[in-house]
Amino acid sequence: MGILHFAGLGKSPGAVTAGLSYLKHEIGDSVEIGAIVEGVVIFTSPEIAKGTEQAYSGTVHNEYMHRAVRKMWPERMQNSLDIVAEYLHREIERQFYVCELDVNDFSACFEAVAKAVLKFHRPGAVGKHIWANITGGSNVLNAALMQTAYVSGFIARLYYTFVADVKRDGKYLQPFSHDERQFDYRELYVLKTIFDERYQDVLEELEQVQKETPEQWISSQDLLSRLKGKAKPGFADLSLGAFQRDYLNTMLGVQRQGSRVKGQQDANCLSEDGCRILSLLRSPLFRALTRHDEFTSDEIAALTADLNIRRLERNVP
Repeated sequence: MGILHFAGLGKSPGAVTAGLSYLKHEIGDSVEIGAIVEGVVIFTSPEIAKGTEQAYSGTVHNEYMHRAVRKMWPERMQNSLDIVAEYLHREIERQFYVCELDVNDFSACFEAVAKAVLKFHRPGAVGKHIWANITGGSNVLNAALMQTAYVSGFIARLYYTFVADVKRDGKYLQPFSHDERQFDYRELYVLKTIFDERYQDVLEELEQVQKETPEQWISSQDLLSRLKGKAKPGFADLSLGAFQRDYLNTMLGVQRQGSRVKGQQDANCLSEDGCRILSLLRSPLFRALTRHDEFTSDEIAALTADLNIRRLERNVP
């Protein structure tokens, strides 16, 4: 019982630690949720982890809600991960993990985050209660955290810390002011999304047309008729206008000709993006996130076996 936190780490160690510090001091452990910080999984690049890309200079371990200095790190020891590890082991004393990945590759980020979610919160089991900090790390990584949260429903909260003057106050590991105009802890609501399978039905029908027809193009009317003829759910009462407006004109993965001007040729085919989207939707990883009851514990274990994750030890005295 307790909260496991996912967080991206870049050059600002405080982006990881400030939110954890706030939660520890302002909420704390309780009977209802257990430890407010039971553990942390840090997602970061090999360059940050090894210190070849150092933290911003002048990192300060300050007194909680004050700028008074408890410790500063010299220039030559500005390793973000080492700083975070020292802070966590000294101030929180729980279990911590680090996952190294290419933080600028969305596919790599999504795969790592999704596998970490499934590793710690396996479908069909109680699992860990997961929150995600989207303050630090790359935008690509945080997009993967958010997408995994909305698709799976396994990440209960998304949160971030606001610092008004990053140049002056971004160096602090802990919250430095009660003034919300200077520092604030903020949350985003996570509302699990339900995937509209009609989008996949459209892409799969276009894929079938691609296999059957050398031209690979089909009119909107013929495409809708095929979907209705196969009794695909949600298409029986759908008008051609609504089908074009709400699906074909807006869907990523559908290549259109003359889609928006009356009188122009109306033709559709599967695009390269559509092929990639179908590959993602059919992947075991995506299906495990969205269709929890289809996978056994052993299958989830096999799916997450190659996750590049390790325990985070305290490397700095």
